[in-house]
Amino acid sequence: MIVKDSEKASHISRGLVLLMATVCGFTVANVYLNQTLLVSMSTSFHVSAASIGIIATLAQIGYAIGNLLIVPLGDIFERKKLILILSFAICIVLALNALSINKMWMMVTSLVLGIVTVVPQIIVPLAANIASDHSRGKVLGNVAIGLVCGILGARLVSGFIDVHFGWRMVYWTSAVATLFMILLVYVYFPRSKGGNATSYKHLLMSLGPLFIKERVLQKACVSQGMMFASFSAFWTTLVFLLHTHPYSYGSDMVGVIGLVGIAGAFATPIIGRLIDTKGAKFASLLCMSVSLLAFIGLIRGGYGLPGLILGALLITVGTQANQVACQFTIFQLGEEKRSRLNGLYMVSTFLGGSLGSYMGLLAWSKWEWHGVCAIAILMIVISCCSLISINIPKKTIGNFTNKKGSNM
Repeated sequence: MIVKDSEKASHISRGLVLLMATVCGFTVANVYLNQTLLVSMSTSFHVSAASIGIIATLAQIGYAIGNLLIVPLGDIFERKKLILILSFAICIVLALNALSINKMWMMVTSLVLGIVTVVPQIIVPLAANIASDHSRGKVLGNVAIGLVCGILGARLVSGFIDVHFGWRMVYWTSAVATLFMILLVYVYFPRSKGGNATSYKHLLMSLGPLFIKERVLQKACVSQGMMFASFSAFWTTLVFLLHTHPYSYGSDMVGVIGLVGIAGAFATPIIGRLIDTKGAKFASLLCMSVSLLAFIGLIRGGYGLPGLILGALLITVGTQANQVACQFTIFQLGEEKRSRLNGLYMVSTFLGGSLGSYMGLLAWSKWEWHGVCAIAILMIVISCCSLISINIPKKTIGNFTNKKGSNM
């Protein structure tokens, strides 16, 4: 089946949505696999644990580069073919990761792995295109479940495999799983045809003017960038909190709490339905309120395990649901440029995540947990202020309202 960007599919099956979410989860996990493997890698390569940390940073940088240089290709190339090509590349790079003999090798392959692991950000615009207008929010919410499960589950699964089979087996396992995903994509994913007949050079040159022109995109980027920054500040410093009084837990507890975060991801379809009925702006403000209240409660509640678990749940719900709401908003700016819009949006999101990790560690070093909560609250306030001023053009709204006449 070929779905042209100018045509609306009246129905997207639950099975296809589930498959899209699964592929997104397995793929995005590759960016985060190394975070629990750094100590084991440092032992293998005979380097310090501090110096090996550059590997995790390079994977994130590679992912941002891929979003900027590869994701926009979805506007001119057939997306299913692009997904298959990138998935094969992922398999090759995962094998090279597993075969690494020194730190430099691992640094290069980690950067490349991040670049080619942008498959989820090609799938998301594809899902938006083939979903009907009145169910687009719900579909994006369901696909987002896979992304959250991949981000949070990667730490837990990679840590388990590392302990029992070694860090190299983590990459071999992921390579085999990716091969299986390739087969499923080849058999079940629909084909699509981009409507933009331009060259790659002009496509990249259009990114800057596109970002400058679209105020809605700018504000959505700031909104989710700051939300993801608060999310990263929490998860980056959580391990330090769990090592201090009154917890004194090991690093494995981060993975356990991450499971709670995964449970929170299943709230994103609810937000998707809310977007379809009440509008993306209303849903985003609700998500921000949830995260804001969570961090306010964590100022004191973070020193008790029940309060910490509840906070992790609410922060995950708020951040991931806001991502869906912001994506829904920018996708209204035009089908023919959705991949470029999503690429720019995800670059800003991960830049925000990097900023959040840095600011979170800085706040912890000076004021510990209270400082982390304070900086996260400030980031959410900035996100809220950015989104409040978003006005979606009426002509755009008219193109994406459902047949019953509900508006954004």
